[in-house]
Amino acid sequence: MEESRAQPMKISAETLVETEDVKDIYLIENGKETKVGSTKEKIRFVRINGRDAIERVQTLNSDVLGNRKGITIIEKTTFRPISFTDYVNGTQQVKAEYSDEGVHISIKDSEKSIKLNGYYVETFSVELILRVLPLKSGYSLQLNGFNATLESEVDIHIQVVESELVKRGFDEFVDAWKVKTYFGETLQYYWIDPANKELLKQSSMIGDGLVLEFRRG
Repeated sequence: MEESRAQPMKISAETLVETEDVKDIYLIENGKETKVGSTKEKIRFVRINGRDAIERVQTLNSDVLGNRKGITIIEKTTFRPISFTDYVNGTQQVKAEYSDEGVHISIKDSEKSIKLNGYYVETFSVELILRVLPLKSGYSLQLNGFNATLESEVDIHIQVVESELVKRGFDEFVDAWKVKTYFGETLQYYWIDPANKELLKQSSMIGDGLVLEFRRG
């Protein structure tokens, strides 16, 4: 592991605020889009074992994609992961608890501990991290990540593509940074409003000619 990548990020969550956000989910097949559900995100500040932390709860409701809820908790000052819990149709599927030594994962009836070295982030916290990065034209960042649902480490590469006009409210459009983010070989695009520290849109290619998109209604 490269020494430079093992260091904590020098960013702060002080610019984040507690928010609730709702987005519609669309499947776009060869240019034709169909609304298939909605997702709700709630961010709040909490204290966990004496530490200031950020809790992000994301709930997805869809007849096509299923019903899921993910709860990610990270340290507010370092963005180090504390825990991640994944629910499918109301039943807990994955629980990951992080420590300085690594991560303890419970999946249904099985448990395991995985040792992690250096500084790493929970992959489901990247959507928080993007909001506080000093995004600008040409900006890029490499992170060590861990995905609890896959039980594996993953290289995360973040790169600003361009600025685009994106819908923020009913009749409000703002300039947002379009950010290309690789999780290993998996590519996601995010649109970040730098002024309000908001994630306005998310898009990924999930099949040949098939795009999954989350965006404001």
